[in-house]
Amino acid sequence: MKKTERTVLAISNIGYIAACVVLYLIAVCILVSAVLGIIDDITSGVYTVYRILDEVALIVFSVAVIDVGKYLMLEEVIKSGADDKSTKTPSDTLPKLAIIIASALSLEGLVLTIEVAKRDITQIFYPVSLLVTASLFIVAIGIYRNLSR
Repeated sequence: MKKTERTVLAISNIGYIAACVVLYLIAVCILVSAVLGIIDDITSGVYTVYRILDEVALIVFSVAVIDVGKYLMLEEVIKSGADDKSTKTPSDTLPKLAIIIASALSLEGLVLTIEVAKRDITQIFYPVSLLVTASLFIVAIGIYRNLSR
């Protein structure tokens, strides 16, 4: 590998590492906020299932953010540094990123379904359509993986 290629790779790795650190910090802040919210709800006596579900949704979202950071670190920094002759193709990495996106869509659909069910059940079409779309997206990822092999 030429010196300029190594320099560009090092700079991009620094960017990926910085992005991962920021994502992890955001996830930790969300996680701490959710746990403190649960503790506050329990100690103040305003404990309800719906409030706890809101906090659980935040915890699940923070795990998804950590998963995105982990993906970036593993795929873009660690594996690219270990394998200079990278044979990664879009058919190898695209499904992994698509699964992360599908997970985020599913989580958003679940959270919105709970929120809408608490407030106005007549508005349930959007959250349910989001869950159906996420499910179809996951099926499409499976079809893509089978066809690309």
